[in-house]
Amino acid sequence: MAGPTLKLAFINLRARTKDWHHIIMVPLGIMTLSASVKRAFGERVEVRLFDCTTFPEHQEPDEAIRKFLDEFRPQVVGIRGFSSQADEFPIIARIAKEVDPDVVVLAGGPHASTNSPSLYKIKDIDYVAPYEGDEVLLEVIENVMAGRTNDGVMGLGRGGPDGTPLMNPARPQIKELDSLPFPDYDVIDIDAYQGRLAMTDFLTRRKFTSLFTSRGCYYACSYCHTNFGKRMRYRSVENVLDEIQQLVEKRGIGEFHIIDDIFNADRERAMGIFNGVVRRGLDVNFAFPNGLRADLMDEEFIAAARAAGTYTWALAVESASPRIQKQVRKFNKLDRVFQAIEWSDKHGIFTCTFNMLGFPTETEEEMRMTLDFNMQSKAHFTHFFVVTPYEGTSMHDTLERFGVNISELDPELLGYQVFSGSDEHSSISKVPRSRIQSLIVEGVQRFYFDPVRLARMMELNHNHVHLALHVETRRWSAGYDWSNMPHPETARLLARLYADARAADAVRCAHLPEPPAALLAEALIRA
Repeated sequence: MAGPTLKLAFINLRARTKDWHHIIMVPLGIMTLSASVKRAFGERVEVRLFDCTTFPEHQEPDEAIRKFLDEFRPQVVGIRGFSSQADEFPIIARIAKEVDPDVVVLAGGPHASTNSPSLYKIKDIDYVAPYEGDEVLLEVIENVMAGRTNDGVMGLGRGGPDGTPLMNPARPQIKELDSLPFPDYDVIDIDAYQGRLAMTDFLTRRKFTSLFTSRGCYYACSYCHTNFGKRMRYRSVENVLDEIQQLVEKRGIGEFHIIDDIFNADRERAMGIFNGVVRRGLDVNFAFPNGLRADLMDEEFIAAARAAGTYTWALAVESASPRIQKQVRKFNKLDRVFQAIEWSDKHGIFTCTFNMLGFPTETEEEMRMTLDFNMQSKAHFTHFFVVTPYEGTSMHDTLERFGVNISELDPELLGYQVFSGSDEHSSISKVPRSRIQSLIVEGVQRFYFDPVRLARMMELNHNHVHLALHVETRRWSAGYDWSNMPHPETARLLARLYADARAADAVRCAHLPEPPAALLAEALIRA
């Protein structure tokens, strides 16, 4: 039998910097592209993936990628990454061209969707796909097979002689998402993604994968990218349920992480998925690391989610200042968000909040409003991020309106990978970065070491090893030790949590600080 006419390689990037959390998630975008290619071309195309996120964390993958490409010898290489991995694109593209100068190198994924001019200046990247790639890639493959140029492909861009982006017209978005094939699980090793921190910041309960059920988001938050456009497009309820059932039966999947931009934009459809899982008798769990609009949730929705197996989700507060909500066009109805968090706790759904400090013109008083909102809520985890004006967002494009001169900002701040609290790095707020960092530390102290909240975390969290590791990083950043905990009950709870974690996984938890013997004995007696 003749071999394939074309070989297609995907490289899924990870950040090299040590201060950026390595996102571990099943690469659904690549898997969907692979499924579309195989459906269109059959055995004429061979597809392989090198996923840097599953490569050993303490090793750089460059030579392994070089070996992978040298042995496979693809004619097309697709590089996919987030903006936090922007610095990796030129490195991997250079390796691909060193292995084969004639290979066609495409850049795609979330960072490409920002249309960052930097991608078009990378000499080893032939084309950038800033829009949906499902149909674009098929045309590229057809052209490469036929020896034709891809310069005129709708939905592609390339760098001009001086690095200026040369953009072709956008291709119409796919309206009927049910027409897309289910993701190709043969291109990955699903087991390689298990037993590690996922997007939820959890060690998962069961064998898991990610799931997209819609594309797009009709909100216009100024800090956010527009990966799939502002028009919502949905898969049907039955199409989603069919994929879930297939993965349960054929792949042994028991947990699904929904990563839509806004899963509950259509409440009735979302409810239909939850109720359909129950109706089909599917024994699964759901997690929502992003993609829920809290102020659209009511108690019926939350109860249905819980009945379908939902055990954790993240809800975006961003800011508790009504003025900032309006400025950034989030328009969160904060009273409804607060109520949704309370209902989530009532129904036993472990809830994390996302918050941002340091918006243009934001005052320290407004930042404290966000801290106080979280302290008063019944959330179980929280994250406080410093605002970053990413390329491709309206915030980035309108900074000068708020008195911020982009040319004066630390270039690394716009390079996605600086998360320090030092005043050596710029702030787009008038509040210095060091002061914002102090507020974040204060928020961690007040939130995580409240004994009532810590007890509820321990009650709801399914894995005390993970919880102990998570809380330990907060204890260290909060500056607490066994002698200066803010409440005696906090110290007792933490002593018991760390004891539970060590008993379950002595190796992973070996670095946890030992509590005084008397404190541990008292904690275990009270347990």
